[in-house]
Amino acid sequence: MTAPVKAPPGPLAKSYTAARPGEGPAVGSWWAQATRKWRDRPLWMLIPATAALVIIVLVPTAITVWLSLLNVNVHTLHEWLGAPFYGLQNFVNAFTQPSTLGVTLGWSIFVSFAFSLLTTLVITPIGMLAAFSVHRRFRGRGIVRAIYLIPYTIPTFVTALTARVVFLNGSGLVDKILGGLGITNGQTYWLIGPHAYWAMQLTEIWATWPFIYLMTLAGLQAIPKEHYEASALDGASKAQRIRHVIIPELSGVLKLAMLLSTIFHFGNFTLAFVMFGSPPPPGAEVLPIAAYYNAFTFFNFGDAAAIAVVTMVILMVPAYIYMRSTRLAGGLN
Repeated sequence: MTAPVKAPPGPLAKSYTAARPGEGPAVGSWWAQATRKWRDRPLWMLIPATAALVIIVLVPTAITVWLSLLNVNVHTLHEWLGAPFYGLQNFVNAFTQPSTLGVTLGWSIFVSFAFSLLTTLVITPIGMLAAFSVHRRFRGRGIVRAIYLIPYTIPTFVTALTARVVFLNGSGLVDKILGGLGITNGQTYWLIGPHAYWAMQLTEIWATWPFIYLMTLAGLQAIPKEHYEASALDGASKAQRIRHVIIPELSGVLKLAMLLSTIFHFGNFTLAFVMFGSPPPPGAEVLPIAAYYNAFTFFNFGDAAAIAVVTMVILMVPAYIYMRSTRLAGGLN
């Protein structure tokens, strides 16, 4: 029979429980238990990331939401967060009162949706075809792959400056080609007229299709060879292999690529700002441009904050879908 263990003398006697056969290890004080849990779950390692998230994301977001409820303009800017409370009037003004360019928030939302969705719909088949063309080995495949990436590696502001030259009225490359083919008279006014939207759209398509190409190529390389071999043994043709093997395997990658692509195009500020200068034509006034000019040209900071809040709310939908698709939402829950 095991003799009972005596508690040590002194202040530790109160927090000490002797271990008896069959009763498991001794239990320490509540502080020891808390410390042990803290060591087992090293949440302290999240402190730097949490602090960065609060400072970089949450604090600016909270300030933007509060500013959207205040009457902050050139006269009340010195009061900043103490400006007169305006309620939802900034949102009403943004939707109902046209800016100096004659553009309302509703129009900017329409342009942003059309710009982002159309770009994604066009570049998806282009990127897929490009990925299919360099998936199998052939001489010079590495060079072709590198050439495909050239538009994506060029900075956006360089692409926008190049597009300004290409779409110059009369003397630009586009007008010269279209004029030589007899399609236009060479006076299209791509950068200041109603065709500005299409100039921006074509530029974005050229610059961003390699993103879909990269995602599709990564998905193709992840498909097991056994699937191709099994389809070949079953006598499937090349078209049947693409339809019944490759496309289903790529569905998850393509959905994620299209989602990320749409989010990126929706918030693209640099292209329109650099390509058209100040002020931009109404056809190119996407939401980031509308927020910028309301804040820093017309000094309607309340309206600009309201536009930013509307943009955040709209982008929460694809962001939530993205989180679900990557199973982050399930991990957080």
